Amino acid sequence: MMKILHVALFASLVASPMMNTELYSQDSDSNLPESWVNPAPDEVPTNTFKPSPLSPLVSMGPDGKLVYKPYSDKGDRVLDWSKVGYKQSNVPIPDVPVRKTLSPLKGKTSPDGNMAYPKGPDSREEIQAALSNVSQMTAGADGIKGAVLLKAGTYYINGSLSIPSGVVLRGEGDDENGTILIFRSSNGEKNAINVGQGKIEKDLESTVRITDDYVPSGSYKLTVTDASGFKAGDFVIVKKTVNQKWIDDLGMGERLRHIRGGKEGSHKHPWKPESYQFTHLRKIAKVEGNTITLDVMMPQSIAKEHGGGEVFKVDVSSLATECGVESLSVVSDYDTTVKDTGKSSNFLNFRTGISVSNAMDSWVRNVTARHLYFSSVTIGDNSRQVTVRDCKYLEPIGGFHGGLRYSFDINGGTGNLVYNCFAEDGRHDFAGGSRVMGPNAFVNCTAVRGGQSEPHHRWGTGILYDNVTTKDGSIAAINSGDSGTGHGWAASNTLIWNCNAPNIIVMDPETEGENNFAIGYTGDKKEGFKPGGIMYANTRSGYWGTPRECKFYGFALMGNGYIESPTAPVEPGSLFVQQLIERIGKDRAEQVLNAGERHSAQKKEDDNEIEEQAFKAAQSLAWNAVLKDEGTHNWKRKWFLDGDKAKVVNGPEGMSLFAGPVPDEDASHAVLWTRRSFEGDVKIEYDYTRLDTSVRGVNILYLQATGSGEGPYKEDITKWNEMRRVPTMGKYFRNMNTYHISYSTTDPDNDYVRARRYMPEGNTLRGTNLDPDYHQTGLFHKGVTSHITVMKHGDWLFMEVDNPDQRRLFAWKTDKFPDITKGRIGFRQMFTRNSRYKNISISLLKK
Repeated sequence: MMKILHVALFASLVASPMMNTELYSQDSDSNLPESWVNPAPDEVPTNTFKPSPLSPLVSMGPDGKLVYKPYSDKGDRVLDWSKVGYKQSNVPIPDVPVRKTLSPLKGKTSPDGNMAYPKGPDSREEIQAALSNVSQMTAGADGIKGAVLLKAGTYYINGSLSIPSGVVLRGEGDDENGTILIFRSSNGEKNAINVGQGKIEKDLESTVRITDDYVPSGSYKLTVTDASGFKAGDFVIVKKTVNQKWIDDLGMGERLRHIRGGKEGSHKHPWKPESYQFTHLRKIAKVEGNTITLDVMMPQSIAKEHGGGEVFKVDVSSLATECGVESLSVVSDYDTTVKDTGKSSNFLNFRTGISVSNAMDSWVRNVTARHLYFSSVTIGDNSRQVTVRDCKYLEPIGGFHGGLRYSFDINGGTGNLVYNCFAEDGRHDFAGGSRVMGPNAFVNCTAVRGGQSEPHHRWGTGILYDNVTTKDGSIAAINSGDSGTGHGWAASNTLIWNCNAPNIIVMDPETEGENNFAIGYTGDKKEGFKPGGIMYANTRSGYWGTPRECKFYGFALMGNGYIESPTAPVEPGSLFVQQLIERIGKDRAEQVLNAGERHSAQKKEDDNEIEEQAFKAAQSLAWNAVLKDEGTHNWKRKWFLDGDKAKVVNGPEGMSLFAGPVPDEDASHAVLWTRRSFEGDVKIEYDYTRLDTSVRGVNILYLQATGSGEGPYKEDITKWNEMRRVPTMGKYFRNMNTYHISYSTTDPDNDYVRARRYMPEGNTLRGTNLDPDYHQTGLFHKGVTSHITVMKHGDWLFMEVDNPDQRRLFAWKTDKFPDITKGRIGFRQMFTRNSRYKNISISLLKK
């Protein structure tokens, strides 16, 4: 860990490139920069992992409290992240009293051209007026003015909303039974909801220089030339004023142009000192002589040889406080016909669901965001102590390339917390922005089908990834080198604690007082971790064949940063939680952390009761069975079959449907259809027994399917049976109107019940989900018979599954889509699926 030796070695290599490798030109044009580095090897070697002598860097002491070891000779240490979030996580987010209550506007909806959602009565003006009205009310001593409550239902909003200081926008839940805001942008605007106001005013006349030769990372104290103008309670900016030496020592100067050289190098921009003057918003806790103690520790070192630093007072009184958004869904409308043709593609959807800037002690909680092309929540400039918790980023719309899909993004501010959030189909799921100064934290978050979670280019400092899971992506704190226009060092003093990803890469910056850390691993032990992260990191940073080369050890954790326990988790399970407990006590910490879970649990309990009552009410109606089939005799009398490789066998135990045996083969699907069509509300009951053990594909029930009526796809689906001899899934969802319920799997990572409404005019499955998806159901094991009841009644769709192990009710509201009133019933078995159906009954309401 003697980093000064590394810096000297690296500086000599930069100053004398011939000592590193032979010069070679990548282009015949002599005006282009040459490469100063070794090319990548054909294959990444696997090295033997040797634990650091500092291990454990952070551990539980005999008194049950954390023990920290400095990681440099100058006292640099791992940060304390316990003060991130609303009110520094000292208290739970408050339940703000309601001052205004609104309901969805009455009025008809109508199709809106190529847009995914219909037009409806515009609620924007009414909601914004209510927010403004509450903002004029007198705030309490805590700065809170009140909440605008949007009753459950669907609101159509043409444009954006703004949340002022002291005001909360609250719904009655972020699921299908709650408050749904459908935002429409006329030209593809930035943010659906903006939270915050005001700005930070700088008092530059109060500026004093820092006199310490070296302020270690993790410090609360610093000494200035004259502290007489400062007092406890003052807000200040601590500014790290770097010089050219700092940039050159990091290799972020002219070297950036010479990593790959040639035409690539000609487009890279060396860092300039004036662009890297790092500001840290802090509050003074104490002044003693010329020594200032800060309320939150510094996330990076300040060295006199690298330009030192300064302190000056700021006025934050105009920033918004005690404001937020909670318990609702943000849905961005979008053009279903636009294709991804690059960054200029405009789907007419919003960039971000909720943007929080110029706000302190504020929050976003229990919000689900859909169809955005950037993020669900972005925390921006001049934000301090903002909590984002229990939120979801679902079904993004837009390309999968640079500048898009940063699911949860801390792009500014300090002291911010993203807790217990979920993302799907992102590029950078949990991301920190350029020059964002910590501490900031992502805790207990999950991404599926994700990309790389990381501080994303240009010296983001002091981020914690604590119990973050991204089984399909990676987590990184690296030197991005000549990526982009010369992103260079993306991260410093970032800690990845007990996380789970196929690749976790950490790299050690060249300067004293900065490192990146990967401690503990919660994923499964397996053979064959891939070294792709190392290949990228070494190539883009130009470290191949140098003392700074990142190493691959055959584990998920890799790099040249600090690595500890690469195959197992460490104690404490969560560093953030333990740090918080030690600072405010276990009881208060549990109140802070569990407040959102209690809120969600109560809401779910209420929703379950509503669903149960609605289901029982529908059950009690006068249903008349119009089709009955025990499944024991001649299936062809009442059914017809799609799929040349499918077969149906009747027997005394029921009707068995066998799909084809080849995984991922369209021809191996099977769909069994009723010969009769059914009109009106419908109830379907049957006994279902799974016969296979496949973890591929699912079962699907189609309710009241008709063709789109376009071209050959006649409304009566029997008119185009021949087109479905190979039952390709896309042929159905692109050309049919139907409700779809998919179920039955034993793969623990892919266990769900999901409902959709096929929309042929969209020609895609995007945006067809009925909320919610139900995961980890534990149903449908081989040989276990379940009695299944499915009802479509009014704007409800129900599925009850009752077997000897458990009884579950799944419920969806269908009112966000045009209703379906008639059509056939179908059972789909995807490839390799085999099931038995018995005592089938289809009923309609008596007239």
